[in-house]
Amino acid sequence: MEKWLSDAEEKYNIDILFACEAGSRAWGTDDAESDYDIRFIFKHKDLKAYLALERAKEVIDANTPYDLHGWDIFKAFDLMQKSNPSIFEWAYSPFIYKDKDGFSNRLRSIAEKEFSRFKLFQHYTQLFSRNLGEAVKKEEFTIKKQKLLIHAVRACLISRQLLQQNNLNGDFLYTGLFCLKEEDEITLFYQSLANAKKRGGLIQEHLANQIAETLESEKEVLYIAGESMPKEKGKVSGLNEWLWELLKV
Repeated sequence: MEKWLSDAEEKYNIDILFACEAGSRAWGTDDAESDYDIRFIFKHKDLKAYLALERAKEVIDANTPYDLHGWDIFKAFDLMQKSNPSIFEWAYSPFIYKDKDGFSNRLRSIAEKEFSRFKLFQHYTQLFSRNLGEAVKKEEFTIKKQKLLIHAVRACLISRQLLQQNNLNGDFLYTGLFCLKEEDEITLFYQSLANAKKRGGLIQEHLANQIAETLESEKEVLYIAGESMPKEKGKVSGLNEWLWELLKV
């Protein structure tokens, strides 16, 4: 992985400041067919790239040998101002492949202090609703529909956690969110789905239907609870200073 990142830096003439795992491997639901989903933040080595009439490349994508997606610092920082949920997840990934000069610590600090909990809650409840809607369509229960259910249950659990938290320490995303709680039916469902995926199998269709019914009820509960959540917009400060520091200007 380290060599591949170094090769990418040379190929695109960039410095990769931060790189992490963001797919099923990060969530602990990987199976034998799972690939590596690498997400990263970079800056162009040549400062002139930011001063030319032709805009500097903001996004880098590749699909061999890994599923790779990277954002330039200007794009990443602009999205941070909007409390971007992908960056929130990246910051707490359990698999960090590159972390230049403690980039992740600063990223987490900003997320915890200045991201909007309400905006993140909106994202995950919408993700929950959208995936659930696709998963319950009256068709044969397949691996694809099982993945949609996994995404729906995960988004549901994250939404619940955001409701309960007074701050935005995202450690719960990967290390504490899905701990088995016997009294919690939705967490048990998630464990069943995750275990089935990891062994390359399907849960029984009647269980999938039971999960869907429970999630429909939980969706309404979340929507009602979300109405009383403080609707702060989130205002991320100090990004210009960090940007100038990274560009050494």
